[in-house]
This record gives sequence, C-alpha cells and structure tokens, in this order.
Amino acid sequence: MRLWVITSPDDFASEYDDIEEMFRRGLTRLILDKRSRSGGRASSDDYERWLLGLSMECRDRIWLSGTPDTAERLDVRGCICDARLLMGDVPESWKRINCVARVSSLDEYLHLPGWVSGALVGPVFQPFSAIGAVETLGMELVGKFFDLENLDSRPALILSGGVDVDSMEDFRKLAPAGVASLGGIWNYADPVNAFVKLNRTCGNNPL
Repeated sequence: MRLWVITSPDDFASEYDDIEEMFRRGLTRLILDKRSRSGGRASSDDYERWLLGLSMECRDRIWLSGTPDTAERLDVRGCICDARLLMGDVPESWKRINCVARVSSLDEYLHLPGWVSGALVGPVFQPFSAIGAVETLGMELVGKFFDLENLDSRPALILSGGVDVDSMEDFRKLAPAGVASLGGIWNYADPVNAFVKLNRTCGNNPL
C-alpha cells in the first residue's frame, strides 16, 4: 500500500530538511498542497517558489494540488484536482498528465474518465489536522467504492482523512492502492519518525 504524504499547509523552518529525509527513507508520493500568505490556496507562482527549495530529482515524486497545466509547467509528476474539473471536455494535453481526482462521493468516482489515474477519496475519518469537525464519509460508505464489480478498470483508490498508525488497521481491511496522510505526519514533533512508522505500518520497508 502506497503512503502519500500531504505537505503541511504552512511553511516552517525545517520543512525541506524533513521532506528530503523522508525521500531518503522511502517516500515516493508527496502531495504539494499549500496555503497562500493571504489564507487561500497557493498559486502557481507560490508553488514555483516553494519547489526551488528541493532538488530537481525530487519533482518526479511530487503531485501538486492544482491543474494539469500547472503540473506540466512546473515539471512535477502529476496533479491532484477536483473531480468535476476532469469531467466532460478537457484539453487533450491534460490526458498526458498523471491526474488524481479529489473525490468526495461515489457518484463523482463513477463518472471519472478512464484516463484519470487515481481517486483521492475522503475524508474517511475526522482529519487529525482539522481544527473543527468536518463532514466525513465513514468506512461504510467508502466500502461501497470497493464493492464495484469492475473496480480494476477504474482509477486507483487512495484514501485520506484520519490516516495514522492507530487507524491503519481499518484502512488495511479495504486494501486501497494507497492512503494519504497530513496530520498523521506533521502533528508530531518528529515528522520524519512519524513517516517511517506509518510507512512501515502500510507494509513498506523504510530505509
């Protein structure tokens, strides 16, 4: 099971060092999802400045939260974007980008086009990073995603929301392609160690 790490929404002093160490310890999937200084979603220029802090070879393991156009311009592995943005008529150039759709309902998942590589589904449980209560899907509803007869022909399922060492047993029962964690990494004083433990719980062998 792949572990996807979502960046902390706000920058902090040791962030680049922590991320590079996670890459050295086996991280293969980083979701770049930042807030701008004004509190909204980071812009393409914000992401471009942020990426300058990492070596170019790291970009092959980064999916940014944005459009396929931005992912292509910044030369990262792919993008995470809202499912509805990928439905209907889209530029042909988007189809050559590794796109993962952010999905919050079974209906959205069922209507994803075949060229979309993955679906980030959640939040399954209350996110550890959330300040207040958020509407969650729950394990019963998420289980219905996995009951589809032609699941193998659909985008790979990546589950998010409340992903931590303590909750991994519930996620493992569904055997998704991956899980994505934010608070399960960055809410700890030693995020690198938190990553190593969670990655091992996913069934991977960190260095």
